[in-house]
Amino acid sequence: MPISRRNFLGGAAGAAAVGGGAWAALLRDSVEATAPMIPGPTTAPVSTTNTAAVATSPVAASPRLPLTNRVLVVLEMNGGNDALNTLVPAAGGYRDARPLLALTEGDLAALGGTDYQLHPALAELVRFWDDKTMSAVAGVAMPKQSRSHFQAMDSWRSGVPGSPSQTGWLGRWLDLTIDAERNGVPDPLRAIALGGGSPALVGVETLATAIRNPANFNLMTQPGTDADALVAAFLATSAPLVTEPTLAAAQQAIPGTLDALALLAATSSDTDDPSFESNTPGAGRSAVDLLGTAARIIGMDIGTRVLTVSVSGFDTHADQLDNHDALLRDIGTGLAQFFARLDASGDRDRVMVVTTSEFGRRVRENGSGGTDHGNGGLQLVFGPAVNGGMVHGGYGLESLDDGDIPLMVDTRSVYQAALEWLGGDGSADGVFEDAPAPLAV
Repeated sequence: MPISRRNFLGGAAGAAAVGGGAWAALLRDSVEATAPMIPGPTTAPVSTTNTAAVATSPVAASPRLPLTNRVLVVLEMNGGNDALNTLVPAAGGYRDARPLLALTEGDLAALGGTDYQLHPALAELVRFWDDKTMSAVAGVAMPKQSRSHFQAMDSWRSGVPGSPSQTGWLGRWLDLTIDAERNGVPDPLRAIALGGGSPALVGVETLATAIRNPANFNLMTQPGTDADALVAAFLATSAPLVTEPTLAAAQQAIPGTLDALALLAATSSDTDDPSFESNTPGAGRSAVDLLGTAARIIGMDIGTRVLTVSVSGFDTHADQLDNHDALLRDIGTGLAQFFARLDASGDRDRVMVVTTSEFGRRVRENGSGGTDHGNGGLQLVFGPAVNGGMVHGGYGLESLDDGDIPLMVDTRSVYQAALEWLGGDGSADGVFEDAPAPLAV
Protein backbone atom coordinates (compact mmCIF):
# COMPACT_ATOMS: atom_id res chain seq x y z
CA MET A 1 0.00 0.00 0.00
CA PRO A 2 1.22 3.59 -0.50
CA ILE A 3 2.53 5.55 2.44
CA SER A 4 0.18 8.45 3.06
CA ARG A 5 1.50 11.94 2.65
CA ARG A 6 0.85 12.67 6.29
CA ASN A 7 2.88 9.68 7.43
CA PHE A 8 5.67 10.40 4.98
CA LEU A 9 6.03 14.02 5.99
CA GLY A 10 6.02 13.13 9.65
CA GLY A 11 8.53 10.35 9.08
CA ALA A 12 10.86 12.60 7.14
CA ALA A 13 10.85 15.18 9.91
CA GLY A 14 11.34 12.53 12.58
CA ALA A 15 14.34 11.07 10.75
CA ALA A 16 16.33 14.31 10.95
CA ALA A 17 19.08 12.83 13.10
CA VAL A 18 19.84 10.16 10.51
CA GLY A 19 21.37 12.63 8.08
CA GLY A 20 20.09 13.90 4.74
CA GLY A 21 21.08 15.18 1.33
CA ALA A 22 22.08 18.42 -0.27
CA TRP A 23 18.78 18.34 -2.09
CA ALA A 24 16.83 18.87 1.13
CA ALA A 25 19.05 21.79 2.08
CA LEU A 26 18.75 23.31 -1.36
CA LEU A 27 14.99 22.94 -1.17
CA ARG A 28 14.73 24.73 2.15
CA ASP A 29 17.16 27.40 1.00
CA SER A 30 15.00 28.05 -2.06
CA VAL A 31 11.68 28.43 -0.29
CA GLU A 32 10.62 31.97 0.48
CA ALA A 33 9.79 32.76 4.09
CA THR A 34 6.11 32.94 3.20
CA ALA A 35 6.04 29.69 1.19
CA PRO A 36 4.87 26.41 2.74
CA MET A 37 7.79 24.55 4.29
CA ILE A 38 8.42 20.92 3.40
CA PRO A 39 9.60 18.87 6.36
CA GLY A 40 12.79 16.96 5.75
CA PRO A 41 16.19 16.08 7.17
CA THR A 42 17.69 19.06 8.95
CA THR A 43 21.10 19.42 7.40
CA ALA A 44 23.05 22.67 7.39
CA PRO A 45 21.77 25.09 4.73
CA VAL A 46 23.76 25.18 1.52
CA SER A 47 24.49 28.63 0.19
CA THR A 48 23.07 29.13 -3.27
CA THR A 49 24.25 32.68 -3.87
CA ASN A 50 27.66 33.99 -4.78
CA THR A 51 28.26 37.68 -5.32
CA ALA A 52 31.19 37.24 -7.69
CA ALA A 53 29.42 34.64 -9.80
CA VAL A 54 26.27 36.72 -10.10
CA ALA A 55 28.18 39.88 -10.94
CA THR A 56 30.08 38.32 -13.83
CA SER A 57 27.28 36.16 -15.20
CA PRO A 58 25.89 37.18 -18.61
CA VAL A 59 22.50 36.03 -17.34
CA ALA A 60 22.72 38.19 -14.24
CA ALA A 61 23.85 41.19 -16.29
CA SER A 62 20.63 41.24 -18.31
CA PRO A 63 18.46 44.30 -17.58
CA ARG A 64 15.35 42.22 -18.30
CA LEU A 65 15.98 39.48 -15.78
CA PRO A 66 18.44 40.04 -12.92
CA LEU A 67 18.17 36.42 -11.78
CA THR A 68 14.57 36.64 -10.72
CA ASN A 69 12.14 33.75 -10.67
CA ARG A 70 10.82 33.27 -14.20
CA VAL A 71 9.64 29.79 -15.16
CA LEU A 72 9.43 28.10 -18.56
CA VAL A 73 6.89 25.29 -19.01
CA VAL A 74 7.28 23.07 -22.09
CA LEU A 75 4.11 21.11 -22.86
CA GLU A 76 5.09 18.04 -24.91
CA MET A 77 2.25 16.66 -27.06
CA ASN A 78 3.83 13.31 -27.85
CA GLY A 79 2.97 11.32 -30.95
CA GLY A 80 2.93 14.05 -33.58
CA ASN A 81 0.05 16.49 -33.17
CA ASP A 82 -1.97 17.29 -36.29
CA ALA A 83 -1.33 20.99 -36.81
CA LEU A 84 -3.93 21.52 -39.52
CA ASN A 85 -6.84 20.37 -37.36
CA THR A 86 -5.52 22.29 -34.35
CA LEU A 87 -5.00 25.69 -35.98
CA VAL A 88 -7.25 25.51 -39.03
CA PRO A 89 -6.42 27.63 -42.09
CA ALA A 90 -9.03 29.30 -44.25
CA ALA A 91 -7.10 28.21 -47.36
CA GLY A 92 -9.17 25.98 -49.64
CA GLY A 93 -6.41 23.40 -49.95
CA TYR A 94 -7.11 22.26 -46.40
CA ARG A 95 -10.66 21.14 -47.15
CA ASP A 96 -9.73 19.69 -50.55
CA ALA A 97 -7.18 17.39 -48.89
CA ARG A 98 -9.49 16.31 -46.08
CA PRO A 99 -13.02 15.58 -47.24
CA LEU A 100 -13.77 13.57 -44.07
CA LEU A 101 -11.43 15.13 -41.48
CA ALA A 102 -11.84 18.81 -42.31
CA LEU A 103 -13.61 20.48 -39.39
CA THR A 104 -16.90 22.27 -39.94
CA GLU A 105 -16.21 25.97 -40.23
CA GLY A 106 -19.15 26.97 -38.08
CA ASP A 107 -17.83 24.89 -35.16
CA LEU A 108 -14.38 26.49 -35.09
CA ALA A 109 -13.24 29.12 -32.60
CA ALA A 110 -12.38 32.36 -34.36
CA LEU A 111 -9.03 34.07 -33.81
CA GLY A 112 -9.41 37.77 -34.40
CA GLY A 113 -7.21 39.43 -37.00
CA THR A 114 -6.16 36.21 -38.76
CA ASP A 115 -7.25 33.76 -41.41
CA TYR A 116 -7.00 30.91 -38.90
CA GLN A 117 -9.39 29.36 -36.40
CA LEU A 118 -8.88 27.01 -33.47
CA HIS A 119 -10.25 23.51 -33.04
CA PRO A 120 -13.49 23.86 -31.01
CA ALA A 121 -11.97 21.84 -28.15
CA LEU A 122 -9.51 24.71 -27.64
CA ALA A 123 -12.17 27.43 -27.47
CA GLU A 124 -11.20 28.24 -23.87
CA LEU A 125 -7.86 29.53 -25.15
CA VAL A 126 -9.33 32.27 -27.36
CA ARG A 127 -9.35 34.72 -24.45
CA PHE A 128 -5.56 34.46 -24.24
CA TRP A 129 -5.36 35.26 -27.94
CA ASP A 130 -7.65 38.24 -27.42
CA ASP A 131 -5.58 39.61 -24.53
CA LYS A 132 -2.38 39.21 -26.61
CA THR A 133 -0.73 36.63 -24.33
CA MET A 134 -0.93 33.79 -26.87
CA SER A 135 0.64 33.37 -30.28
CA ALA A 136 0.99 30.50 -32.75
CA VAL A 137 3.90 29.29 -34.86
CA ALA A 138 2.73 27.34 -37.93
CA GLY A 139 4.87 25.20 -40.22
CA VAL A 140 7.44 24.71 -37.47
CA ALA A 141 9.98 21.89 -37.80
CA MET A 142 13.59 20.90 -37.34
CA PRO A 143 15.94 20.85 -40.36
CA LYS A 144 16.57 17.32 -41.67
CA GLN A 145 13.52 16.18 -39.74
CA SER A 146 12.68 12.49 -39.72
CA ARG A 147 9.20 10.95 -39.79
CA SER A 148 10.35 8.38 -37.22
CA HIS A 149 8.99 9.14 -33.76
CA PHE A 150 12.28 8.32 -32.04
CA GLN A 151 14.56 10.22 -34.40
CA ALA A 152 12.23 13.22 -34.57
CA MET A 153 11.92 13.31 -30.77
CA ASP A 154 15.71 13.14 -30.46
CA SER A 155 16.07 16.17 -32.72
CA TRP A 156 13.30 18.22 -31.15
CA ARG A 157 14.40 17.53 -27.59
CA SER A 158 18.11 17.94 -28.20
CA GLY A 159 17.79 20.94 -30.50
CA VAL A 160 20.38 19.28 -32.77
CA PRO A 161 19.20 18.57 -36.34
CA GLY A 162 19.77 15.22 -37.96
CA SER A 163 22.22 13.63 -35.53
CA PRO A 164 21.94 12.21 -32.00
CA SER A 165 23.04 14.31 -29.05
CA GLN A 166 23.83 13.35 -25.48
CA THR A 167 22.23 16.51 -24.05
CA GLY A 168 18.91 18.32 -24.38
CA TRP A 169 18.39 21.96 -25.25
CA LEU A 170 17.02 22.75 -21.79
CA GLY A 171 19.74 20.69 -20.10
CA ARG A 172 22.44 22.71 -21.86
CA TRP A 173 20.84 25.96 -20.75
CA LEU A 174 20.63 24.69 -17.18
CA ASP A 175 24.31 23.69 -17.37
CA LEU A 176 25.33 27.10 -18.68
CA THR A 177 23.44 29.02 -15.98
CA ILE A 178 24.16 26.81 -12.97
CA ASP A 179 27.06 28.98 -11.75
CA ALA A 180 25.03 32.18 -11.94
CA GLU A 181 21.93 30.72 -10.35
CA ARG A 182 23.16 27.99 -8.01
CA ASN A 183 26.85 28.73 -7.42
CA GLY A 184 27.68 25.55 -9.31
CA VAL A 185 25.59 23.33 -7.03
CA PRO A 186 23.32 20.89 -8.94
CA ASP A 187 19.73 21.29 -7.74
CA PRO A 188 17.26 18.66 -9.00
CA LEU A 189 14.36 21.00 -8.26
CA ARG A 190 15.54 23.54 -10.85
CA ALA A 191 14.15 21.23 -13.54
CA ILE A 192 11.17 18.89 -13.15
CA ALA A 193 9.64 16.58 -15.74
CA LEU A 194 5.99 15.67 -15.17
CA GLY A 195 4.39 12.78 -17.05
CA GLY A 196 7.70 11.14 -17.94
CA GLY A 197 11.41 11.80 -18.10
CA SER A 198 12.16 14.36 -20.79
CA PRO A 199 15.47 14.08 -22.70
CA ALA A 200 15.22 17.84 -23.24
CA LEU A 201 16.35 18.27 -19.61
CA VAL A 202 19.45 16.07 -19.88
CA GLY A 203 22.67 17.99 -19.21
CA VAL A 204 26.22 17.30 -18.16
CA GLU A 205 26.02 18.83 -14.68
CA THR A 206 22.30 19.38 -14.43
CA LEU A 207 20.11 17.14 -12.29
CA ALA A 208 16.39 16.90 -12.92
CA THR A 209 13.44 15.25 -11.17
CA ALA A 210 11.31 13.01 -13.41
CA ILE A 211 7.81 12.09 -12.23
CA ARG A 212 5.87 9.86 -14.60
CA ASN A 213 2.61 9.91 -12.67
CA PRO A 214 2.07 12.18 -9.64
CA ALA A 215 -0.89 10.00 -8.62
CA ASN A 216 1.45 7.08 -7.98
CA PHE A 217 4.52 8.98 -6.82
CA ASN A 218 4.85 7.43 -3.39
CA LEU A 219 6.52 4.57 -1.55
CA MET A 220 4.66 1.29 -1.92
CA THR A 221 4.75 -0.91 1.18
CA GLN A 222 3.17 -4.02 2.59
CA PRO A 223 0.14 -3.62 4.89
CA GLY A 224 1.12 -2.90 8.48
CA THR A 225 4.46 -1.31 7.59
CA ASP A 226 5.69 1.38 9.99
CA ALA A 227 6.00 4.34 7.63
CA ASP A 228 8.18 6.41 9.97
CA ALA A 229 10.60 3.53 10.43
CA LEU A 230 10.78 2.88 6.70
CA VAL A 231 11.64 6.49 5.87
CA ALA A 232 14.27 6.51 8.61
CA ALA A 233 15.71 3.28 7.25
CA PHE A 234 15.94 4.69 3.74
CA LEU A 235 17.77 7.76 4.99
CA ALA A 236 20.10 5.65 7.10
CA THR A 237 21.30 3.82 3.99
CA SER A 238 22.32 7.05 2.26
CA ALA A 239 25.49 7.57 4.32
CA PRO A 240 28.34 6.91 4.57
CA LEU A 241 28.92 6.42 0.85
CA VAL A 242 30.45 3.17 -0.30
CA THR A 243 33.36 3.15 -2.72
CA GLU A 244 31.57 1.26 -5.50
CA PRO A 245 30.35 4.01 -7.91
CA THR A 246 27.01 2.48 -8.87
CA LEU A 247 25.98 1.82 -5.28
CA ALA A 248 27.23 5.24 -4.22
CA ALA A 249 25.08 6.87 -6.91
CA ALA A 250 22.07 4.93 -5.65
CA GLN A 251 22.80 6.07 -2.09
CA GLN A 252 23.02 9.68 -3.18
CA ALA A 253 19.66 9.41 -4.90
CA ILE A 254 17.80 8.37 -1.76
CA PRO A 255 17.50 11.72 0.07
CA GLY A 256 16.53 13.44 -3.17
CA THR A 257 13.87 10.87 -3.89
CA LEU A 258 12.34 11.34 -0.46
CA ASP A 259 12.43 15.11 -0.82
CA ALA A 260 10.72 14.83 -4.20
CA LEU A 261 7.98 12.77 -2.56
CA ALA A 262 7.55 15.49 0.04
CA LEU A 263 7.44 18.14 -2.67
CA LEU A 264 4.64 16.39 -4.53
CA ALA A 265 2.80 15.91 -1.25
CA ALA A 266 2.90 19.64 -0.67
CA THR A 267 1.51 20.42 -4.14
CA SER A 268 -1.83 18.71 -3.52
CA SER A 269 -4.20 17.67 -0.80
CA ASP A 270 -6.89 15.03 -0.60
CA THR A 271 -9.66 17.62 -0.73
CA ASP A 272 -8.03 19.95 -3.25
CA ASP A 273 -7.20 17.42 -5.95
CA PRO A 274 -8.73 13.98 -5.49
CA SER A 275 -7.09 12.64 -8.65
CA PHE A 276 -3.90 12.21 -6.67
CA GLU A 277 -5.57 9.59 -4.52
CA SER A 278 -7.28 7.79 -7.40
CA ASN A 279 -6.53 4.17 -8.25
CA THR A 280 -7.99 4.58 -11.76
CA PRO A 281 -5.46 3.56 -14.45
CA GLY A 282 -3.99 6.69 -15.99
CA ALA A 283 -5.27 9.00 -13.25
CA GLY A 284 -2.93 11.90 -12.67
CA ARG A 285 -1.40 11.76 -16.15
CA SER A 286 -3.79 13.92 -18.14
CA ALA A 287 -2.83 17.45 -19.12
CA VAL A 288 -5.37 18.74 -16.59
CA ASP A 289 -3.72 16.79 -13.75
CA LEU A 290 -0.10 17.39 -14.76
CA LEU A 291 -0.55 21.11 -15.43
CA GLY A 292 -2.36 21.40 -12.10
CA THR A 293 0.70 19.90 -10.41
CA ALA A 294 2.96 22.25 -12.37
CA ALA A 295 0.95 25.27 -11.23
CA ARG A 296 1.26 24.22 -7.58
CA ILE A 297 5.02 23.72 -7.89
CA ILE A 298 5.37 27.18 -9.44
CA GLY A 299 3.23 28.66 -6.67
CA MET A 300 5.57 27.22 -4.02
CA ASP A 301 8.45 29.30 -5.45
CA ILE A 302 11.10 26.69 -4.63
CA GLY A 303 13.51 27.70 -7.38
CA THR A 304 12.12 25.59 -10.21
CA ARG A 305 13.06 27.25 -13.49
CA VAL A 306 11.99 24.70 -16.09
CA LEU A 307 9.09 22.24 -16.12
CA THR A 308 8.26 19.79 -18.87
CA VAL A 309 4.77 18.31 -19.03
CA SER A 310 4.42 15.24 -21.27
CA VAL A 311 1.07 14.08 -22.61
CA SER A 312 0.81 11.20 -25.09
CA GLY A 313 -1.70 9.91 -27.61
CA PHE A 314 -1.28 12.30 -30.56
CA ASP A 315 -0.30 9.59 -33.07
CA THR A 316 -3.71 9.74 -34.76
CA HIS A 317 -3.43 7.30 -37.67
CA ALA A 318 -7.06 6.20 -37.27
CA ASP A 319 -10.37 7.56 -35.91
CA GLN A 320 -8.78 10.95 -35.55
CA LEU A 321 -11.85 13.14 -35.22
CA ASP A 322 -13.00 11.78 -31.86
CA ASN A 323 -9.55 10.99 -30.50
CA HIS A 324 -8.07 14.35 -31.41
CA ASP A 325 -11.08 16.15 -29.97
CA ALA A 326 -10.58 14.42 -26.60
CA LEU A 327 -6.83 15.09 -26.59
CA LEU A 328 -7.19 18.77 -27.43
CA ARG A 329 -10.04 19.19 -24.94
CA ASP A 330 -7.69 17.90 -22.24
CA ILE A 331 -4.98 20.33 -23.39
CA GLY A 332 -7.35 23.30 -23.62
CA THR A 333 -8.97 22.66 -20.24
CA GLY A 334 -5.59 21.96 -18.66
CA LEU A 335 -4.08 25.21 -19.90
CA ALA A 336 -7.14 27.27 -18.93
CA GLN A 337 -7.10 25.85 -15.39
CA PHE A 338 -3.31 26.20 -15.20
CA PHE A 339 -3.47 29.92 -15.94
CA ALA A 340 -6.42 30.36 -13.58
CA ARG A 341 -4.31 28.86 -10.78
CA LEU A 342 -1.40 31.15 -11.67
CA ASP A 343 -3.74 34.15 -11.61
CA ALA A 344 -4.95 33.13 -8.15
CA SER A 345 -1.40 32.70 -6.82
CA GLY A 346 -0.09 35.87 -8.48
CA ASP A 347 2.42 33.95 -10.62
CA ARG A 348 0.98 34.45 -14.10
CA ASP A 349 3.43 37.17 -15.18
CA ARG A 350 6.51 35.05 -14.46
CA VAL A 351 5.53 32.01 -16.53
CA MET A 352 5.88 31.23 -20.24
CA VAL A 353 4.40 28.10 -21.82
CA VAL A 354 5.59 26.61 -25.12
CA THR A 355 3.98 23.55 -26.69
CA THR A 356 6.00 21.03 -28.72
CA SER A 357 5.32 17.90 -30.76
CA GLU A 358 7.92 15.89 -32.65
CA PHE A 359 6.39 16.50 -36.08
CA GLY A 360 3.17 17.43 -37.81
CA ARG A 361 1.06 15.10 -39.94
CA ARG A 362 0.44 14.63 -43.64
CA VAL A 363 -1.82 17.16 -45.31
CA ARG A 364 -4.03 14.51 -46.91
CA GLU A 365 -6.11 12.23 -44.72
CA ASN A 366 -5.53 8.48 -44.99
CA GLY A 367 -8.03 5.66 -45.55
CA SER A 368 -8.47 4.97 -41.82
CA GLY A 369 -10.01 8.25 -40.82
CA GLY A 370 -6.67 9.63 -39.66
CA THR A 371 -3.42 11.20 -40.79
CA ASP A 372 0.09 9.81 -41.11
CA HIS A 373 3.45 11.19 -40.01
CA GLY A 374 4.35 14.45 -41.71
CA ASN A 375 6.74 17.36 -41.42
CA GLY A 376 5.76 20.91 -40.44
CA GLY A 377 3.75 21.23 -37.26
CA LEU A 378 2.51 23.82 -34.79
CA GLN A 379 3.68 25.42 -31.57
CA LEU A 380 1.58 27.58 -29.27
CA VAL A 381 3.29 30.12 -27.02
CA PHE A 382 1.74 31.76 -23.95
CA GLY A 383 3.19 34.42 -21.69
CA PRO A 384 3.33 38.05 -20.61
CA ALA A 385 6.06 39.00 -23.11
CA VAL A 386 4.52 37.19 -26.08
CA ASN A 387 3.90 39.16 -29.27
CA GLY A 388 0.38 37.82 -29.00
CA GLY A 389 -2.55 37.61 -31.34
CA MET A 390 -0.29 36.62 -34.25
CA VAL A 391 0.42 33.54 -36.36
CA HIS A 392 4.10 33.31 -37.21
CA GLY A 393 5.12 31.30 -40.25
CA GLY A 394 2.36 29.49 -42.09
CA TYR A 395 1.41 26.17 -43.64
CA GLY A 396 2.61 26.70 -47.20
CA LEU A 397 -0.28 24.65 -48.62
CA GLU A 398 0.39 26.11 -52.06
CA SER A 399 3.94 24.69 -52.10
CA LEU A 400 3.93 21.37 -50.24
CA ASP A 401 7.11 19.41 -49.60
CA ASP A 402 6.37 15.92 -50.93
CA GLY A 403 2.82 16.20 -49.66
CA ASP A 404 3.88 17.71 -46.34
CA ILE A 405 3.70 21.12 -44.74
CA PRO A 406 7.17 22.55 -45.47
CA LEU A 407 9.53 23.91 -42.85
CA MET A 408 8.47 27.54 -42.49
CA VAL A 409 10.01 28.21 -39.04
CA ASP A 410 12.95 26.43 -37.37
CA THR A 411 11.79 25.41 -33.89
CA ARG A 412 15.20 26.37 -32.50
CA SER A 413 14.25 30.00 -33.11
CA VAL A 414 11.24 29.45 -30.84
CA TYR A 415 13.44 27.71 -28.25
CA GLN A 416 15.90 30.59 -28.32
CA ALA A 417 13.13 33.12 -27.82
CA ALA A 418 11.92 31.17 -24.77
CA LEU A 419 15.43 30.99 -23.28
CA GLU A 420 16.07 34.68 -23.94
CA TRP A 421 12.90 35.46 -21.99
CA LEU A 422 13.75 32.98 -19.24
CA GLY A 423 17.30 34.11 -18.61
CA GLY A 424 17.76 37.45 -20.31
CA ASP A 425 19.58 38.63 -23.43
CA GLY A 426 22.35 36.28 -24.48
CA SER A 427 21.27 33.45 -22.21
CA ALA A 428 20.77 31.11 -25.18
CA ASP A 429 24.38 31.65 -26.32
CA GLY A 430 26.16 28.30 -26.43
CA VAL A 431 22.97 26.24 -26.37
CA PHE A 432 22.60 25.85 -30.15
CA GLU A 433 24.99 25.70 -33.10
CA ASP A 434 24.16 27.41 -36.40
CA ALA A 435 20.65 28.20 -35.26
CA PRO A 436 18.53 31.07 -36.63
CA ALA A 437 17.92 34.17 -34.57
CA PRO A 438 15.24 34.08 -31.87
CA LEU A 439 11.74 34.41 -33.26
CA ALA A 440 9.74 37.38 -32.01
CA VAL A 441 7.03 35.09 -30.66
